Amino acid sequence: MVSYISGSEVKTEPNLLFDKSDSSAVHSQAYWGLRKFGPYDKDVLKKINLAIITPSSKLEDVRRLIQDLNNGTPIMPGGMPRFFRCHIDVVDELTIESTTLPEYQHVAQDFVNGFDPKEIDVVLAYIPKSSRYFTNTPYYRLKAILATHGFPSQMITENTFTNLKWSYLNLASAIFSKAGGVPWVLESEMKNTDILIGISASNLVSKKVGQSSSPRYVGYVNVFDSYGKWMFFEGTAKPYSKENRLEQFSELLNRALSKFKSEKGYYPQGIVIHYYKKWGKTERNYVLKILDDLLDEYNVCFVSIDDSHPFRLFDMSTPDGSFPRGSYVFLSENEILLSTTGYAEIGSKRMGTPKLLRIRAIQHPEAFITLDEIAEQVLALTKLNWATATPIVREPVTLLFSREIAYLTAAVSEQEWESLNKSEVNVVLNKKPWFI
Repeated sequence: MVSYISGSEVKTEPNLLFDKSDSSAVHSQAYWGLRKFGPYDKDVLKKINLAIITPSSKLEDVRRLIQDLNNGTPIMPGGMPRFFRCHIDVVDELTIESTTLPEYQHVAQDFVNGFDPKEIDVVLAYIPKSSRYFTNTPYYRLKAILATHGFPSQMITENTFTNLKWSYLNLASAIFSKAGGVPWVLESEMKNTDILIGISASNLVSKKVGQSSSPRYVGYVNVFDSYGKWMFFEGTAKPYSKENRLEQFSELLNRALSKFKSEKGYYPQGIVIHYYKKWGKTERNYVLKILDDLLDEYNVCFVSIDDSHPFRLFDMSTPDGSFPRGSYVFLSENEILLSTTGYAEIGSKRMGTPKLLRIRAIQHPEAFITLDEIAEQVLALTKLNWATATPIVREPVTLLFSREIAYLTAAVSEQEWESLNKSEVNVVLNKKPWFI
């Protein structure tokens, strides 16, 4: 017996907008949009103040990199002034003689003691390449020390220079966004959605006393508007235990919704919340209680997105047999499998079978957004990772940003995490995607 499942596809590739005052400045790819129109924010940044931390043997390489970013390259003609309407000004250079962790930590501590975050937009650090799964490395320790004092940072390694031709734009975009600029947003608003919240939690390891006997957790949210523009980050001020993790939802959602109202002038009514795992009934009810207490009228969609499943799909009508990007199948009335990295005209040749996203949606008090519209949203959100201009990214930015924070929190101490959430640091960092 042969059984069939129904499916559909997002008809058109989501377009991106590259000028907040010109609705015709659109393109489907970040590279071509920036090259033709420049960034969405054209007036916020004219100059980016940059500090450099690097081994002395690599200083000239880093200087040439900054010079190329400012002056342009064959792939990025016109450089930062054309693509981002600003230029990089190197304010200070700090050199070290070895690439040991203690020396990086020492120079970082000297730096944060000697500079004010208002004077430096981004710190560029040349570090040795290391696995992201090892936390006691220059990458994570530098990022943690700098961030806890209000300094966004951008890391580069030897690998950056081995493929520099294609690294320039990704570096430029990351530096521009960490300095507070908005490179691009979606051309069209997400249907029936005022706010999109990516909510997550991570284990926290204390570096002061070693790993504790029971895990400590931190919660955080990334908030996006109806155009998919990342607005701000909020984290729980203190670590908490698994037993009281639901209480953190109250703090996070209250702060997120209140800050949204402060910036937009109204409370959202169409609320979509992305979670990295399946929503439990207890978790949903807790969120509903919070929303009932805060809002007079609302609709909320609880969306879980994960790839920890055995499903694979193929389409033998495509040139490489992969299930096309933007295509999806229904597993139930509230569950789909979406392909974001399969065959697509805008993409390059793929290797292997696309890893599908399993998307589940539960709505309250009534359905206000269809699964088809959710598929469109998730696909569009794969194009909003400002750390890369790559035309095809597998995960939506809600998951990507949460994962980057999760990796970072595994390397910070409780004291550092609390410092990140202090008002004097939070006011600098919470509107800059410092964690990407």
